[in-house]
Amino acid sequence: MSTVARRYYVRAVEQLRRGEVDDAAEGFRVALDMAPMFVEARVAYANALARTGDAPRAANSLRAGLARPGARPREILLVQRALGDVLIAAGDYRGAEEAYFTAAKLGDQLGVPQVDLHDRLARLRAKTGRFGEALDELLAAARAPVRAGLAPVSERR
Repeated sequence: MSTVARRYYVRAVEQLRRGEVDDAAEGFRVALDMAPMFVEARVAYANALARTGDAPRAANSLRAGLARPGARPREILLVQRALGDVLIAAGDYRGAEEAYFTAAKLGDQLGVPQVDLHDRLARLRAKTGRFGEALDELLAAARAPVRAGLAPVSERR
């Protein structure tokens, strides 16, 4: 990745922190134009677009990233997670569910379970009236192994 693309990305992150969403989106876009495989820039660009109300364009950008050959599994995982978030903003709950499900499966394959996605899937399934499936997702999240040395609340002293 070029250092110039990285500079545009860093500048856009700062703009986003200051609430300059439109300027940040433009900075992320420029970084992405310079380095199309710059996954963090693609995800940040899509999130900025979604915040400006352009969720369909954000989803298209993420899908374009998924279509690029040579993407590593970790990068696909990040893009699928972001795609789920963007599709929720666009009101495409079924599409978001598919993206989260794909990300969760990929995380399991990589040995990095995406426990938080069980919660998101549960909410989506409840929103679409599939309460039994929502409960199954919540139970899967509750049964997930504890990571980073954190004990469940019931086991803390």
